[in-house]
Amino acid sequence: MTEELGGAYCSDPCLAEYPAGTTYIYRSSARWSATSAGYRKNTVLQVYTDKKFESKDEALSYLQSLGLIDIIEEAKGSVILVNPIGDEFDKADARAYYLMQAATCNLGGTTTVNDETFTCAEGAYYGGTTYRYVIGIDGGATFINNYIAPTFDDVTRIAGMILIGGKMDRIHDVAGIVPVYMVNPSDTALLKYQEVNQTNRHGYVKDVEYYYNQEYPLQKILVKNTDTVDLAAEINYGYYNLLIKNMRVPVVLAGLHTYSQDFTDRNWNSAPYSLGERNAFFNYRTADGLIIEEFTGQETFKDYCIEEGTMGLFGQPATVGAYIDTWYEVVPEEVKDGTAPDHSVPMWLMLHGGGDDPLQFLDEMGFMTLAGEERFAMIAPIHGDMFTVGDEVLPAVVEYFLEKYPALDPSRVYVTGYSMGGGATLHAINGNAKLFAAACPNAAAIFNTEDEVVDTDDFDLPILFTTATYDFCGYGGISGHAAVPNPDDPYDPEHINTSYQNRINDYLTLNGIENIVYDFETYPMSGFRGDIYYEKFLNNEYMNRTWFLCNEDDVPMVGLNITDYLPHGLYQEFGRICWDYAKHFSRNLETGEVIYNPYVA
Repeated sequence: MTEELGGAYCSDPCLAEYPAGTTYIYRSSARWSATSAGYRKNTVLQVYTDKKFESKDEALSYLQSLGLIDIIEEAKGSVILVNPIGDEFDKADARAYYLMQAATCNLGGTTTVNDETFTCAEGAYYGGTTYRYVIGIDGGATFINNYIAPTFDDVTRIAGMILIGGKMDRIHDVAGIVPVYMVNPSDTALLKYQEVNQTNRHGYVKDVEYYYNQEYPLQKILVKNTDTVDLAAEINYGYYNLLIKNMRVPVVLAGLHTYSQDFTDRNWNSAPYSLGERNAFFNYRTADGLIIEEFTGQETFKDYCIEEGTMGLFGQPATVGAYIDTWYEVVPEEVKDGTAPDHSVPMWLMLHGGGDDPLQFLDEMGFMTLAGEERFAMIAPIHGDMFTVGDEVLPAVVEYFLEKYPALDPSRVYVTGYSMGGGATLHAINGNAKLFAAACPNAAAIFNTEDEVVDTDDFDLPILFTTATYDFCGYGGISGHAAVPNPDDPYDPEHINTSYQNRINDYLTLNGIENIVYDFETYPMSGFRGDIYYEKFLNNEYMNRTWFLCNEDDVPMVGLNITDYLPHGLYQEFGRICWDYAKHFSRNLETGEVIYNPYVA
């Protein structure tokens, strides 16, 4: 791993007590990396069976017979095959489950040995958070039902389960929502999963019944009863018809619901992860016809390189000579094959955050699902070194994309990003405001200067800022127009920080709207009443509030969106919030005028 990934590695100390001889790991020949999507996207399939294995070869043969080797090679990731410690699974195995969960979710976690820092190897080698699925077979299904499903910290990190056979004791309840495919379930088990998922509708496809919640359709149970169980066929059906349609985004306050655990300091060791819809892609194509292309080592934007003496992120020296040489294009097939009419498809410039990756950003913000539904195109560069010259190169990236695909609509170009990407969003629009119809900076961490804002004053620009009550970028710690700590503005979960206050006023000025005199006593979160206000409850888990300030034509030009309780991190509902705002705007290419259509569906 050191040779392949760099750095120094050692085993996660939490596995020191893990029972030997019970677990076999198969890792795919390829895995997601820093230039082909973030490691949170590695699929993890945890398989629990009471069948014992005498050797690795026997375990491998078993996984092959289940079809799981082919599945994981396609998906990229790992299969974790677990046998009981004793003759059957019990509470000792539940402890082992927790230890494995702590290690495999500890992505990027470090430990110190003899004053030397090491990265914990398990998370890097076979871990993952977003696509974690559990398969229980016979006694393994009973173990999941009686030990894992009733434990909130365990079940709310699982994106989906396949349970074949097994029983469930009536005393147990499932502790959190989880999609599940059940083959020959006991009546008790089926009822418990129906209750937690609050299923209120029923249907069937051939011999598979399904129960789901009409308002939250991911809360779903598929059920098949059969006299003859073909394990490989049932796993294949459950995987492709349920598991890959769901993901768990690990956006939750650090340590939440795990404070008393002995390994609570591990990365991503919180619960619940947010259950979201996934638009899975295999071989860089989604089932609904999105084509994903990766471009690396390109010289298209070489003229926009970092010059000597340029300061970079958080005042650190930028990499001299660096330029955007890697990006991803996500394009509907009708754009790719030329069947879409000219200027008919909107596009987004997508800007990932620091420590994130373009495809990970698109997925965990919900844009991959939205692009399939709404048929827009996306270009997402790796841009970490470029924020100081973003006002030059990012508009050039858009112009390249528009020229490449005539079907893209230059009047409906939008830009968004998260954290560092939120700041880059501001650089992009300051470089060429007329190019964009709307902008949505999320948790914007890198703020440009007042002088740059003045440069865009010739054109109005619709803009929506998002943040959350535990987001350090929007709720404290960032001063004025610069990404530096502000000791006079400590974190306060009751209102936005000075950076957001200043930035909102800057864009009110740009759009010809009177500036705000903030009053946090009267309006504790936003500091202003606004012209439009509404609330939504996102994904049955978080309250979300939006304020808009309108121009003289009653067009909502500047907005603030705040989600309760979320920390700084990607969240799949943010994509929908951005799209639902931006889609109403286009720009007259001749005059530069912003056009607002409130009736866009």
